[in-house]
Amino acid sequence: MAGGKFDNTVTLAGNFWVQWPQGPLSRKIGEKIVRVEVWLMQKTTGAVQINYQTESNLTGGSWTADKIWWPLDPNSPGNWDGIGRFQPGPAMGTAVAIARIGTNQSLFWWSEEVEII
Repeated sequence: MAGGKFDNTVTLAGNFWVQWPQGPLSRKIGEKIVRVEVWLMQKTTGAVQINYQTESNLTGGSWTADKIWWPLDPNSPGNWDGIGRFQPGPAMGTAVAIARIGTNQSLFWWSEEVEII
């Protein structure tokens, strides 16, 4: 079964969102990672962000959630438009990896504190 972690730090981008959460990823022999979904939350600011990465970009021993799922700017698809603004400091990251061996699909999730810099 796949397993992952977050890198200890994530980078704050210009619009007060976290640019591309990432971390190490392990998998069983023959296991294909289909998708990684990532939620970042910061209690002190109320900021929430959801990113994902699809199988076409999941190779090797790491993941980088470089697609924005929410919140999106309705006037500019693909761009972030959140109300809560991330600030440097602690945040909580939760992720789910969807993996497949043949036709068998499985899920693995992890959650840990990260530092926004």
